[in-house]
Amino acid sequence: MIASLTLFALGVFYGSFLEHFIHKYLFHRLGRKRGSIFSFHLRGHHLEARRNGFVDKRFSYREALGMPIVMVLHSPVLMVSPYLYAGMTLYGGLFVAIHNMLHHFPHFSKKYFWWHWNHHMRNQNKSFNVVIPVADIILGTLESNDVSGE
Repeated sequence: MIASLTLFALGVFYGSFLEHFIHKYLFHRLGRKRGSIFSFHLRGHHLEARRNGFVDKRFSYREALGMPIVMVLHSPVLMVSPYLYAGMTLYGGLFVAIHNMLHHFPHFSKKYFWWHWNHHMRNQNKSFNVVIPVADIILGTLESNDVSGE
């Protein structure tokens, strides 16, 4: 029981790092290039959110369709540990649901998911996590929530 919970927690932990990597390197680095498969993120989602005070009510089908691809690429993990895979899968599902929900409710986002609000509204080169900012904390990319300067 303890071992399976530990593996599940490790899957969630890994999910945070995977989200950080995909967001920072694929969506932000490769997404800068015009014509890139990832350019929708900066040229669409970020621009829309900035224009509308964080609101982007369009459902991100590309993120939702990308999630099964990521999970298939990680399917060998399922053979090693279903609990680890379940933690990763839960994180991925939460990412799609939470990210799309946050951009409908900017006041809620600013208060309870301030790191993602800051990513869009203050510094898009920081705070790459959406669900939980574990990887941002460990990697030193979490934007401060000090709003005294606003």
